[in-house]
Amino acid sequence: MNGTGAQPAVSHPERSAQKRTLVVSHDPGFPPASGADLRNYRNAEAAARFGPVCLVSVKPNKVRNAPDPLIRVEALSIEGEPRTASIGWWRSRAENRIPRSALTRLEALVREFRPDTIIVEGVGLFKLLRPLRPLAEQLILDMHNVESDLAGQIKRLSAKRSAAAFSVRFLERKALSLVDRVWVCSNLDRQKLMTLSRHKIPIDVVPNGIPQTGDGLAPLPAEPSTGNGFPMIVFIGHLAYPPNIDAAQRLANVILPRIRNALPDARLVLAGRTPRPEVQALARLPGVELIEDPADVAPLLSSAHLTIVPLTAGGGTRIKILEAMAAGVPVIATPIAAEGLDLVENDEVLLSQSDETLAEMAIGLCLDPERRARQRLRAHRAVWARFGPQAIRDAVRDGLGPNGAAG
Repeated sequence: MNGTGAQPAVSHPERSAQKRTLVVSHDPGFPPASGADLRNYRNAEAAARFGPVCLVSVKPNKVRNAPDPLIRVEALSIEGEPRTASIGWWRSRAENRIPRSALTRLEALVREFRPDTIIVEGVGLFKLLRPLRPLAEQLILDMHNVESDLAGQIKRLSAKRSAAAFSVRFLERKALSLVDRVWVCSNLDRQKLMTLSRHKIPIDVVPNGIPQTGDGLAPLPAEPSTGNGFPMIVFIGHLAYPPNIDAAQRLANVILPRIRNALPDARLVLAGRTPRPEVQALARLPGVELIEDPADVAPLLSSAHLTIVPLTAGGGTRIKILEAMAAGVPVIATPIAAEGLDLVENDEVLLSQSDETLAEMAIGLCLDPERRARQRLRAHRAVWARFGPQAIRDAVRDGLGPNGAAG
C-alpha cells in the first residue's frame, strides 16, 4: 500500500487489514512443479488474500513474476556464483546446505520487506530458524511431512538415501522450540507431531490444496474416449524420490501386466521430474511410457482413465491424488497413499495394500462404466469441498493466527 492509502489493483475483500508474509523454501516455489512447491505456492496465494507475500527460495530461480501482483518471487542464490561456506553444522542429513551468502541476502530481504510473519518450509531449513527468530513478530514452521516418521518409512525402501529417524526427531524437537506455530498437512500428522513435541505451541492443519485451480468449483470434466487404448493409467510424481521409484517399479512390473492380461490395450504413463535410471529403464517394458519433466500435467490427466498410486511409504498428504480427483480421474491406491485425506473408501477412492488386488480393482472399475462415473463424480465433489481454494484460504487464515491475518 502506498502513502495515499490506495488499495491494490486486484480487489480482495479479505485484504482490508494488510499483513505481510514471507515464505522461505529450499527449491523455488514458483513456477510450481512438484509436491513441495505446489504446496508453497498455494499457501502463498492464500496468504496474499491478507496482504503482500514474498516467496523466496534458497536455490536460484530465474522467474521473478507470479500471476498475483501481491506475490513477489525472490531467490537467495544466483546461478553460477562462486560457492561460499555454509552456515551452521550438520545435525542430520535431513538438513539442506545453506550458503552464508544466502543468509546475508535473506537478512537484507527481511529488513526491506518487513514481514509480520515468516513461514519456513520444514526442518530441512532448520539453520535459518535462529537467525530469523528476532526478525518478525511470528515465525511459523510449515512441516510438509513429519520427517522423523517419513525417514523411518523410507529407510525400509532405500537405506542409502534415508536419514536416521532418531536424528531427524532431535532436529524436529529443536525446531519446535524455536517457532511460534507449526503447520501440518493433516490431522494424522498433527497427532504424530503432538506425541513428539515437548513444547505446547499451536499446531494448525493447513491441508495441501488442489494445485493450479481458479477461484471457484470447476465442472467435472468429461471422461476421455475409451476407444483408443483403454485404459490409460497415469502415475505422476517426483521420480527420484524413493517411495515413488518403488511405486513406479511395482506398477510397471507387477500391476500393469496383470491388467493387460484382461485389458490388452492398457497403457501406463509415468511422468515426473528427474527420473532415476531405474525408472528410465521401465519405459522399455510393454505398454509403459515415460514423460520426463512434463511442463504441464493437465493434458496427461485429461486423457487418463485412472491413476493407481501404490505407495508403501510417505508423509503429509498426496497432492497427486487431489490433482487427479479434481480432474475427474478415478483413484486406486494403497491406504498409506491416501492417508490423511479422509476419503470414503469404495466410494471416493478404492484402496488395497496388495498389488494383485489393486490390479483387480482397476480391471473391475474399467469394466463397470456406471461405477466409474459414480466414483468420478463423488471424488470430484469431495476434493473441491475439502481441498479447494476457499478451504485452503480459510486454513491459512486460521494458521496465520491473530498476528498474521485479519480475523
